[in-house]
Amino acid sequence: MLINIYVAFAVVTVIPTSLIADYNLKLLIFFILIIGMTFFNKRFFDISFSGSGTNYMLRVFAMSFLEIALVLSIAFSMVPRKVALGYLSINAYTYLLTGYAPLIWMALPLVYMFFMYRKMHR
Repeated sequence: MLINIYVAFAVVTVIPTSLIADYNLKLLIFFILIIGMTFFNKRFFDISFSGSGTNYMLRVFAMSFLEIALVLSIAFSMVPRKVALGYLSINAYTYLLTGYAPLIWMALPLVYMFFMYRKMHR
């Protein structure tokens, strides 16, 4: 699903604003792309995150948290600040969308996957 999030974000960001000026439509396309790619191509972007053991559930939880934070950061970056603050607290908005936060949320899941994959294959 992580790759689907990145691909959906990439597609939405390159659509010209003359075609999609409304942020609601942009969000709708973003979520439809994520759901569609996740539903239709189970093996297309298959990155294995299998395993068992004592830390398996912790790895799943951590990856899920990073993916949700990434989706929230991307989704709320598409809406005006005033609208986003209607759904988020100012602290959550700061952690997700100000300064380097979007870059950090884009990079953290990849860094996490890199280290988890590397750690599992030693």
